[in-house]
Amino acid sequence: MKLEELIPRADVAARYGTRVQASLEQTREALRGADFSQMPLTRVLMGLRKLGWSRRKAAQAGSQEERLRAAGFIRIPTGSEDEVLLGVVGRFWRLDSGTLGGLTTEEIIAFERDGYAKAMWNFTLERESDSVTRLATETRVVVYGSAARRKFRAYWLLVGPFSGLIRREMLRLVRRRAEAAG
Repeated sequence: MKLEELIPRADVAARYGTRVQASLEQTREALRGADFSQMPLTRVLMGLRKLGWSRRKAAQAGSQEERLRAAGFIRIPTGSEDEVLLGVVGRFWRLDSGTLGGLTTEEIIAFERDGYAKAMWNFTLERESDSVTRLATETRVVVYGSAARRKFRAYWLLVGPFSGLIRREMLRLVRRRAEAAG
């Protein structure tokens, strides 16, 4: 896993998974075509998160990748069709969303500045059989500096459970799409 290679030690890590009754190829296509912005729980929770974020910026973003990029997420190449990896840097505990925009993949990978956190989030697919796929998502966060670590831990106590709900909702959406295609 590229995620494990890039963040072998994390201050926070959360992993969720599900078995999909569909082929690896059907599950991969369902993941590619999923529009997470349309999930009810995600819309509510991300709407609360964006209270300090420019609505104009959000409205300009069209595709899922554009919306993620507008939120500061950059897709990181993994060398595999079976892992999708995103990275973001910021001060997530701040109300203004705290993300640093405009970073390149290389800058996110190398980032280690005091007072900030780096998060990477992936989806992985693993063939269990011709008609069963293991779909998982994992988030890992590294925080730089003791003051930032304290702020992030307080933030994560509040946000972590909701982040988990969103991730599980994403997995259910992909599973439903893949199983419907099969």
